[in-house]
Amino acid sequence: MEKRVILALVLSLAVLFLYQMFIEKWIAPPPVKKAAGGDSAPQQYGKIEEKSETIAAASLAKKAEPVSTPQYNNEIVTIETSLYKALFFSKGGGIKSWQLKGYRESLEPTSSNVDMIASGLEEYPLQDNLIKGVISEAIYFKPSKSSMVLTAGQTEELIFTWVSHDGVKIEKKYTLSANRYNIQGEITITNTSADSFEGRLDTSLISSIPSIKKGGGYSYHNGAILYADGNILRKDIKEGEEALKGKVSWIGLEDMYFISAIIPKKAENALFSTATTKDLVKAKLAVPLSLAPGAHTSIAYTAYIGPKEMDILTAQRVHLEDSINLGWFTFLAKPLLVSMNFLYKYIPNYGLVIILLTVIIKILFHPLTKKGLDSMKEMQKIQPQIVALRERYKDDKEKMNRELMELYKRYKINPLGGCLPMVLQIPVFIALYNVLGASIELRHAPFMLWINDLSAPDRLLQIPPSIPFVGGAAFGPLPLLMGATMLIQQKMTPSTMDPTQAKMMLIMPVIFTFMFLNFPSGLVLYWLINNVLSIAQQYYIQKTTK
Repeated sequence: MEKRVILALVLSLAVLFLYQMFIEKWIAPPPVKKAAGGDSAPQQYGKIEEKSETIAAASLAKKAEPVSTPQYNNEIVTIETSLYKALFFSKGGGIKSWQLKGYRESLEPTSSNVDMIASGLEEYPLQDNLIKGVISEAIYFKPSKSSMVLTAGQTEELIFTWVSHDGVKIEKKYTLSANRYNIQGEITITNTSADSFEGRLDTSLISSIPSIKKGGGYSYHNGAILYADGNILRKDIKEGEEALKGKVSWIGLEDMYFISAIIPKKAENALFSTATTKDLVKAKLAVPLSLAPGAHTSIAYTAYIGPKEMDILTAQRVHLEDSINLGWFTFLAKPLLVSMNFLYKYIPNYGLVIILLTVIIKILFHPLTKKGLDSMKEMQKIQPQIVALRERYKDDKEKMNRELMELYKRYKINPLGGCLPMVLQIPVFIALYNVLGASIELRHAPFMLWINDLSAPDRLLQIPPSIPFVGGAAFGPLPLLMGATMLIQQKMTPSTMDPTQAKMMLIMPVIFTFMFLNFPSGLVLYWLINNVLSIAQQYYIQKTTK
């Protein structure tokens, strides 16, 4: 019985601490199923021949060569709302800067706002490139405004226009809202020349690899992400280009707390790809163009550039909320995250919310916990008889098992009674662990006293770098208190282990303490409160159970 409990704990810890660190890194995501193609392309993207998709897909792998174009002024358009301050460039209508006013890089008073756009890029996110064969023609739009300031509830349009040297006219219209992180984009391409035009229009999200990697912990994905055939797929940052097939709903770039995504209004004719070079990572949307003289076509999409907040992402209605990595038990983690945000409306302190949520979960699981502890106490009472039976029938396993079953039946004990309630609670604990580790709500969220960031380790002190294994790690009271309560709980829990095994198990609180030194303080707070409640629960059950 005790071996089963230990096995359950070991397996749960393996899932808890090793899954995100190793599985996501070394196991490739499943291939996207190829979507069935329609007989004809939608009118919105223009008419193309059946073989044009194959030609366009093949051309994604070729590097487009820039065409010689006249030099235009690269005009800047400044957009400011209560949520962000953005700089749009006339080159391709791309975004050079997108600073989120509600999020800062650090807790330092002089810290700058989080900028969703990496600095020093030669190509900007949402920049359009017109491709004809292997020739890329730089687009320098003329903007309709030089700046806009949007107040609460206000919506404005920003229009860019351009005509190519061979008569292709492009009008790019952004609709921006003061209350949203997303942009409505619509691109109208008109062939004003006397000749047909065959090519494609590329729109990309792009970031430098160092910039996107700094946005999250080692166990969380940073890079290209897409929603295809009803599933979230995450792409590792590795050099090369990959054309993506299947029914892609959206594509983007993510780090632990933020995401940029392109959500096409109609994607039947769109081609999606990811590309990584030595320094850059890119998620691309390409639309083939086949325009007769005088013909035109339109491309519409929504671009979301902002935080991974559950309510905001869910409101996009394209499963963008699935980009929040909540692990295996997402079906449990989502309600927990929603509950946490609901409680925050009435208790504006996420530390107190974590404590309250832990108390609620403890209360809900109290009947299971009581049943498990009662069963373990009964098993402890008959342990001498179990040891005697095993010694008596050590050479006859079949006879020993029959006698043990008779013993359990005589005392009305379920041998799994102490283990099963614990196993049933493990998915909830893991789900809450993932919620506290991945939710942006805890980023820079203060609790009290010295704990001013629940997403960061408890850094009241720091271990000197010269100390082996743990040198440089954070050091604070929370992990020490957690380890102490874990030791007390272990001492109070009824055990059927022999003295040698029991002494070996005493090392577990020490191991946990060192593991939790660099864990976010919100996670350590949850574990500490859970241990304190478990101690009180066990004390109450032991005093009230004969």
